[in-house]
Amino acid sequence: SDQSYFLAESGVEDVIYRLITNTPVASEGQPFLIGSFLATTNTVDGGGAKTITTTANWNDGIRKIRAILIAGTGVTFHYAVQSGSGGFSLGNGAGINGNVYSNGSVNGGNHSFITGDAFAVGSVNGVDVQGETQTGVSPVPLPISDDQITEWKGDAATQVFVGNKNLNGTGNTLGPIKIQGNLTLGNNASLVVNDTIWVTGGISLGNNASIALASSYGTRSGVVIADGAISLGNSGLSGSGDSNSELMLISLSTSGSAISLGNNFGAVVLYAPNGTINIGNNANIAAMTAKTISLGNNVVIDYKQGLIDLVFSSGPSGGWRIQNWQEIP
Repeated sequence: SDQSYFLAESGVEDVIYRLITNTPVASEGQPFLIGSFLATTNTVDGGGAKTITTTANWNDGIRKIRAILIAGTGVTFHYAVQSGSGGFSLGNGAGINGNVYSNGSVNGGNHSFITGDAFAVGSVNGVDVQGETQTGVSPVPLPISDDQITEWKGDAATQVFVGNKNLNGTGNTLGPIKIQGNLTLGNNASLVVNDTIWVTGGISLGNNASIALASSYGTRSGVVIADGAISLGNSGLSGSGDSNSELMLISLSTSGSAISLGNNFGAVVLYAPNGTINIGNNANIAAMTAKTISLGNNVVIDYKQGLIDLVFSSGPSGGWRIQNWQEIP
């Protein structure tokens, strides 16, 4: 029985190795032999994951091992808010339900709050920190590398549209696509993201416009990148519908309004490594990271614990991550 167990483990490992090295693998009955003893592996695709099940038979001692792999590139967000050297400011009544890390200072208005911990290279002033406060800490890098953003851009650029793209009404779908111009959604327009989108200009959403990931993303999250500024107005933003899926908007602009958001009725991850994120009144978002962050009056950020390890779709070049590995009956 023990030998059969390790034979089953070997069969799973063999298939995972084939997947990460782009070696051919059968979806059913992939064999793995040790001497005359056989393990067979079936691989089932679904929801952005691969379920790998190996059955091994060593002298009639049958054991089964199952592993679940998730496609894509992992990105870790440890903090509801993380700012670069420009620091972080909260308006009157604004708050963070989660932790904050600033490579600058943290400054708050009347009745501003942070329910978690606050860490700052500079100082923390005028904000009620309900957890631990540390100042004079060492700077930490922002969570997404330039190389990762370049890879996402490459995934998008498999199709190219030259010019400004203006979308109105419902039923709009895009991706993968590189738009060499601006992307604009009119009032009440909706866009479903089928794969990564890269806009070399800016992105602008009218009132009640919405962007959502296609249901095919499953548990994975998706990315829309703009080299210019992103203006979201009063917009709806969402993942695939799965609780583990998030839409992330990235602006690479260096401006003081790299990402601006009015009253938002959805959860989204905002990322502006070179500029400023400005959040208007009563917005509700999952997490944000930028060189500088400014929250308007009464803005509350609710950090989702699942953002500690988001998995983003990264096209055919994306890797595989082990979500689960166990013996089954």
